[in-house]
Amino acid sequence: MFKSKRAVALALAAGFFTVPIRGQGQPGHNPSALTEEQLSVYRGFLDKLGPPLHIKNIASVTVPFDFKGFPEGRLCLKGIKLESPLEALAATHAFGSEIGKGRELTLVDSHEQMNLFRKRDARDKNDLDFVIFSEIVFDTKHQFAVLKYILVSGEHSDSGATLVLER
Repeated sequence: MFKSKRAVALALAAGFFTVPIRGQGQPGHNPSALTEEQLSVYRGFLDKLGPPLHIKNIASVTVPFDFKGFPEGRLCLKGIKLESPLEALAATHAFGSEIGKGRELTLVDSHEQMNLFRKRDARDKNDLDFVIFSEIVFDTKHQFAVLKYILVSGEHSDSGATLVLER
């Protein structure tokens, strides 16, 4: 299981950013299943941040990782040698029911995400929010994992961060 690199790692290297949901296409959809290690990272996030962020819905497909929002020189990654991020920069994976193991979560496809937007505009409810995960980039020793998430809380209210997690 991965934990925060430092107490402030949850906000490290990133900030809040906006991503249009229509951009959540499948540029390099990877038909292979997520590895247990990848699932462990996503589940760790959901265990730690799912309850305080009121996460009940997850986008059914990841988005490619990118380095947008990293500070100049990527200081948060200093001393961490990443595996080739090329796959994570282009690939996406579909989540299956295994992501929700032991959690009350609903996987939402892009059509359902738009339905949640409409419902969200009509009434302000946390259970209509959903999270979108990026692909994960591991370091060469698999001691660190880097991922982004976006919490969508309405048509114009997206927030997220980039996390550097340590095993």
